[in-house]
Amino acid sequence: MTNPHEKPVRDRPKYILLTPLSAKVLSVVAIGAIYLWFVLKFFLSGDQPALQLAVGALGLVGFCGSIVMFLCTYGFLANSPDEYLDEREIQDRNAAYVKAYIYATAMLLVGYIASDIVGKVYSGFEVTPPVVTNFLTLALFTCLIMPATVLAWRDKELVE
Repeated sequence: MTNPHEKPVRDRPKYILLTPLSAKVLSVVAIGAIYLWFVLKFFLSGDQPALQLAVGALGLVGFCGSIVMFLCTYGFLANSPDEYLDEREIQDRNAAYVKAYIYATAMLLVGYIASDIVGKVYSGFEVTPPVVTNFLTLALFTCLIMPATVLAWRDKELVE
């Protein structure tokens, strides 16, 4: 197969080409930044501009990284119709979606249990609408790229 970068611009694929290693790094950075964004938002107050800037930068890195991961080669493979894939790719894609479903279910279950336990341990803790909004944003962006992330982590780089 020829290198997609050698083709004229109009004939190139319309997705972002990432190597397995760069997709793995990007997925770790994106998911890690989004989780840090969520956790650090609990420590924000009005008089900490440096922390607010850091939390905002983490969120921006995480959300932009998620969008790039969604638009990369693995994201298109994860969302391709069956007629564009061979049997092995269909099996890999379906296995990635099963793992993403398990991740989403576990994430929502852990979030529910953690909020219940923290609410019982700390009597002043209350799950407010902004916390729920932030958690759902975390869930949306991480679950959005999870099939592509699983496909990237299962892919092996060719050694030439």
